[in-house]
Amino acid sequence: MSNGLRARLLIGASLGVIGALAPLSASGQEVIDLDTVIVTGENFERSLKTTASSVTVLGEDEIDARVDAASVDEIIAGVPNVVIPADYGQGSAPTIRGQDSEGPNSGANAFFGGTTPRATVSLDGHNLSYYELVYSSTPIWDVDSIEVFRGPQTISQGANSIAGAIVINTKDPVFERQAAAQVEYGSLETRRASIMLNSPLLEDLAGRVAIDYYARDNFIDYTNPAFASAGDQDLETRNARAKLLWQPAEIPGLEAKLTYQYVGSDRPTWEAATEPFDERDSDTLTNPIWDQKTHTVIGDLTYDFGNDLVFTNQIQYSDLETDRLSAPFNSGSAEIESQDFSNEARLTFGTEESVWSGVGGIYYRNTDETDTLYLSDRSSRPTYVSRFEDKRDSLGVFGELNYRFLERWVLTGGLRYQRDALQREGFAELAGRVGSVLTPVDYDDSFDAFLPKISLAYDVTDTVTVGGLISRGYNPGGVTLNLVTNTFAPYEKETAWNYELFTRAKFLDDTLSVNANLFYTDLHDAQRYLVSDVDRFFAQTVNADKAHSYGLELGAEYKPLDVLTLNGSIGLLKTEIDEISDPAAVSLKGKEFGRAPDYTLAFGARWDILDNLSLSGDVRHTDGYFSDDVNDEDAFIDSFTVANARVQFRPREEVELFGYVKNIFDEEGPTFLRYSRTILGYEGPVVPPREFGGGLKVSF
Repeated sequence: MSNGLRARLLIGASLGVIGALAPLSASGQEVIDLDTVIVTGENFERSLKTTASSVTVLGEDEIDARVDAASVDEIIAGVPNVVIPADYGQGSAPTIRGQDSEGPNSGANAFFGGTTPRATVSLDGHNLSYYELVYSSTPIWDVDSIEVFRGPQTISQGANSIAGAIVINTKDPVFERQAAAQVEYGSLETRRASIMLNSPLLEDLAGRVAIDYYARDNFIDYTNPAFASAGDQDLETRNARAKLLWQPAEIPGLEAKLTYQYVGSDRPTWEAATEPFDERDSDTLTNPIWDQKTHTVIGDLTYDFGNDLVFTNQIQYSDLETDRLSAPFNSGSAEIESQDFSNEARLTFGTEESVWSGVGGIYYRNTDETDTLYLSDRSSRPTYVSRFEDKRDSLGVFGELNYRFLERWVLTGGLRYQRDALQREGFAELAGRVGSVLTPVDYDDSFDAFLPKISLAYDVTDTVTVGGLISRGYNPGGVTLNLVTNTFAPYEKETAWNYELFTRAKFLDDTLSVNANLFYTDLHDAQRYLVSDVDRFFAQTVNADKAHSYGLELGAEYKPLDVLTLNGSIGLLKTEIDEISDPAAVSLKGKEFGRAPDYTLAFGARWDILDNLSLSGDVRHTDGYFSDDVNDEDAFIDSFTVANARVQFRPREEVELFGYVKNIFDEEGPTFLRYSRTILGYEGPVVPPREFGGGLKVSF
């Protein structure tokens, strides 16, 4: 069955089910409604109904039901206008509305020129670095909520969020004894074991510990007899988190929280196949291993003065150590060490129901990174060493004011001043015709921007809200290495004006919710990734004078019966590079953004057959897209459809047995392609094969 026919049948069947069940909710036999969804990622807690930004919120129930998923990327893969080609590795970072969150520098250029992500991925306040985002994984064990924002979020998240933001909140300690554990096994030799312990330690002190281990085999078969590996090509992730919560009775309104988190991962650069891709084989000669360890400490302090006036301060420090291991060692082994410090203080007043409400704050972040690369074009030649020191300082001062008037209107105005200073110095030592070529870099620049935001919302009825939003986004510039000429070149900051119309509505006695955002984004000096005409392996970052994107995100959830929940979404997207004056990049004019499908579709259902037996499933369809901004036809990705199913059985309240099938129809094909000098052809991640799995959860 073709992808297109399969998608039409699945979506058609889904709509048919919704239509058939719709009258049941109006029968008046039972009272059913959908829970209020709360959004926390914009520095001011509010309901989804009053949030203008295009956001998808996945709560505890949705996350717990996804027993087949091990990472955040798997959970959000069906979010409209979000494309995640793989769970990790090159090309795997979420692409939001055609904007690659990995940033303009990718692959080798990310190492030589440094990284400038386009989307913030925040885990309890720690913003993931490029290497954490691309070459590691964020487990979902003991996660409370995931919020996916589409469109510029610079005013709330700061630099590196021009594409959007993903905000992940894990569960906090509570003042009661709790414990949970799970074990899982899957047909790809998937192994997972998790445990959580929560307990009050003193009258005003509670603690929570969560540990998760995940591993599976690499599903690519490396067929080249000369294939060399520096280690195990399989995947392993180790995650441990400990939290302390202090609420002293003698100081009413004060709350302090301390979080420590460790994430360790071992995995190859990617699970990439070569042609024919449906066989999931690779003819490559090597696939470097990434060994990564991150230690993070976060301190949260909150004081409620009363009268809805709350002060919050969050301080964060993380230490990242990454080793890239190649075989032989001098074929691209690398060491990355990074320290990340940040502090945000903010004062909020009022609530979303108040006539006046708002937030003001200041944010500072400093990162220091050392990158070392060992490289030679042949194992018999000397090892050339490239080394860089990277320092970045980020300062943001922000405020937002909400005014509720004439009972049904809300006017929101916000402004952020953002300043980013970047320093990168060192040298790239690369192989030349005779000996090595030493290419130094001494980059020191700063960027700043005033970033306004204004929205107006109108409550048409108590259950229907419409409105409009205008906001400005920004991403700092940086430096890129042209590997054809062996020269470093700077690129400028990019800015975006974003215009949106939105609606938030509930119908059928609050059993059907519909959320939609229609958007147009005008980009200036857009940072785009130019693949070289001389050698398709080489690429650099350039600025396109003008580019734009427009589209729609529509999501719906329907609960026709207390035991049945249906949800669906559609994302529509058009992108184009309008003008580019760089003589080396004029070929990009008129091209689409890479990884920007015209549409994405998703549908899911959960049926509680009995009080202790549930069935659930989801299907997502992604239209075809180009892998890069050059729109190389050889790297075009055909549309694909992936369906998953799950069953959960609870013989006792505290015991759950679960099973799942991933990729039910065993969809095949690549999801992203990049030219390889090793094989003189294309390689890239593919849809993972069908997998059966199951496990046991206990809680008490």
